[in-house]
Amino acid sequence: MTGLAQRLTPPGSVPYPGNHLGLRWRPMIGRDAPAVYALISLIEDDDNAIRRTSVDDIADMMEGENGRDWVDTIVGLDAKRNICAVASVRVLRGIHEAATAVVSAFIHPHWRGRGVGRALLYWQDGRARQMLVEEFGADSEVPASISNLVDAHMTDRRRLYIAAGFFAKRTYQVMYRDLAGGEVPVPARHGYRVLPWNQVPQDQVRAIHMEAFQQSFRSPLRALWWDDAMNHFDPRWSFVAVDAQGEVVGYAITGRPAQRWVATGRPEAYIYLLGVAEAHRGRSIASALVGHAVAAASASGASRIGLDVDMSSPDGAHKIYEHLGFVDEAAEVYYTIDQ
Repeated sequence: MTGLAQRLTPPGSVPYPGNHLGLRWRPMIGRDAPAVYALISLIEDDDNAIRRTSVDDIADMMEGENGRDWVDTIVGLDAKRNICAVASVRVLRGIHEAATAVVSAFIHPHWRGRGVGRALLYWQDGRARQMLVEEFGADSEVPASISNLVDAHMTDRRRLYIAAGFFAKRTYQVMYRDLAGGEVPVPARHGYRVLPWNQVPQDQVRAIHMEAFQQSFRSPLRALWWDDAMNHFDPRWSFVAVDAQGEVVGYAITGRPAQRWVATGRPEAYIYLLGVAEAHRGRSIASALVGHAVAAASASGASRIGLDVDMSSPDGAHKIYEHLGFVDEAAEVYYTIDQ
């Protein structure tokens, strides 16, 4: 494989979007946080966004997750100095097997349809190429990607990514099951048991997670998936599956998506990660883990429980979740430029 600089061909300079578009651009600073949070909340409500941005996410836009990532974030101000748009490029420093940059942008509805989104994506693409080469080295041979998740119903944004050369590589279907109260957990079969999360050492569960997702799409990110899920983790609704010898074979990390609670007014639970060791698949372990999460969330008074599934997954997970009472609600499309 050729070096990163040859594959990414980073530009010598990447100018901010032009002033002719009506906004003036500068780097995001600490005192912007309240205005940026208010702007993004307004946009996500208007767009009926699947994911909702938290106050922690706003802090991450300035310093990366817990200061770990390399982030470049800019804001666009109108003539009255109101922040009307924000865009960021984040290079993930937590993984070394791949050079990965994630881009995201939010534009006030009033400023859409004027070329701002296209200009921002041009800046993000160029800046991501620069940052990846600087972080990993011009001669690095690791695979590289610039990516983002876009809600499937946001057709204008999807067209924008396609026009910029991004490829729709995966679709993640979000599914929900309404809870009536009194749901009973599905018993484990074939000698397996499902235990409360706090009865099993966490390092053993994480080891199974790393093994279970070793061959999955974007597997270098699996440590980051774990960290993200643990940021939402609720021990009341999370469970571990063990075999007859007490060895961990699977787990379900379920959490409380507080930002969606506030946005929708519906108390809900969400299964952020579900994994089963490869040698133990096909024995209804996933169904038992989901069943316990469903029953526990219902007992806590949640009105529904959700999860998402990779529609390209070969294990038929979508049909399994349908059989467990989950129905399709929304979808996200993973767009990427791979080099």
